[in-house]
Amino acid sequence: MNRVNDLVSSRLFYPILYGLLSTPAHPRWGVRAMAAERISQMKLPRAEIKAYLAHRLHQTLVQAMRHCEFYQERFKRAGFTSESDLIMKNLKHIPPLTKKDVQEHFDELTAKGISQKNWRENSSGGSTGNPVVLMQDAGYRKEGVAITFVSDMIQGWNYGNRVGYLWGAQRDTKTFKGVVGQLRNYLHNRRIYDSFDMGPAEMRKFHQDLTEFRPHNLIAYASSAFLYASFLLKEGIKPSYPTVSIITSAETLTEEMRLKIEECFGVPVYNRYGSREVGNIASECSCHRGLHLQLDKHIEVVDSESGSPLVDKPGKILVTLFSNLAMPLIRYDIGDIGILTDAPCECGINSPLLKQVLGRSSDFITSPSGRLIHGEYFTHIFYGHRNIRQFLFVQETRSRFNVKIVSMDHMEPGQKDNLLHEIKAVLGDEADVRIELVDRIPPLPSGKFRFTVSQIS
Repeated sequence: MNRVNDLVSSRLFYPILYGLLSTPAHPRWGVRAMAAERISQMKLPRAEIKAYLAHRLHQTLVQAMRHCEFYQERFKRAGFTSESDLIMKNLKHIPPLTKKDVQEHFDELTAKGISQKNWRENSSGGSTGNPVVLMQDAGYRKEGVAITFVSDMIQGWNYGNRVGYLWGAQRDTKTFKGVVGQLRNYLHNRRIYDSFDMGPAEMRKFHQDLTEFRPHNLIAYASSAFLYASFLLKEGIKPSYPTVSIITSAETLTEEMRLKIEECFGVPVYNRYGSREVGNIASECSCHRGLHLQLDKHIEVVDSESGSPLVDKPGKILVTLFSNLAMPLIRYDIGDIGILTDAPCECGINSPLLKQVLGRSSDFITSPSGRLIHGEYFTHIFYGHRNIRQFLFVQETRSRFNVKIVSMDHMEPGQKDNLLHEIKAVLGDEADVRIELVDRIPPLPSGKFRFTVSQIS
């Protein structure tokens, strides 16, 4: 079967098939050329990279001034009177955009006076417990796919590789299901394994199927890859897959996790960093000295109190996204803490490095029946709830759970019951789930908000 897969999805036939599945209106159209262009740009001298980022930043700020009521007012307060003021050195005068801003000023942030064709609403459950809803256009989706290709190629993937996904985001995995989804999976040489349900029996099935599939690359939540590796090591199983690399995402990859995963699988582990709101932000290369920033966005790390830029010191990560004209995100406070460095890398890529991303992690939750559920599952329950500003899901005992919610206003009729129903659908009816409305959920000392916490072993 693998020989058939290799022929159908080989580096010769895969791009042709991929093109046949696309149309000029589809965001994947021309994406391979864009990916190649982005990789070439990342290898330019640093001075040229800075000039490129400054140009795209100016374009983004001009777009926001012309079409977004929110930024028209914000720029006016910053003293910007003309488009010539919208340059890199003046960026620091624009206040950071918070998740609260997006929640409360959705309409004013949405661009007016431009075509809304192929716009889509997207939402984040919020790895920091702050759900947001936003608009994204076809240009963002197209460049986002290209940037994902760039990231994966830096980390050992190439067109035609067999790929296993240890993944759970329903909005992602649902596109892999059904007749069309299964056809795409076959042609793209990928298989999906549900990381939201990782009990011993399920992981044994994963191992059996992955042994037959023998992927080149395994893409996984960091904690899912760690849990799976720990299980295989405990069982005394030495997997013959993946043959090239493991790519982790969605959470902080600790050194302990990296060592355990590499011990189990015997291939390098690469970390990448991104979010639902802005896509892939940075990717680790083979030198493992940090994560190279992608060039479809500008990244700042600033002091949490003064807002001063920081280098080689931890601070708030601010993201300015260039590609989404539908709803520009300028100096968006993504809710993470990171370390930016000017240190060069020997891999040949000259885009700046995020030396480290601190604080993003998810706990696995244990249901009363003993089923292990990835903490990310509970963030997906809150997708699309615009009136929920923040949440915290806490497992207190094997059967008792507490959900703290900060709401922008009163809960809608039936909303609480619907949330309880969705939570119990995965935990089971024997779970004692309480929803508590609170005014504030304090962050950890690191400045990071947790969205799931398990207080049991």
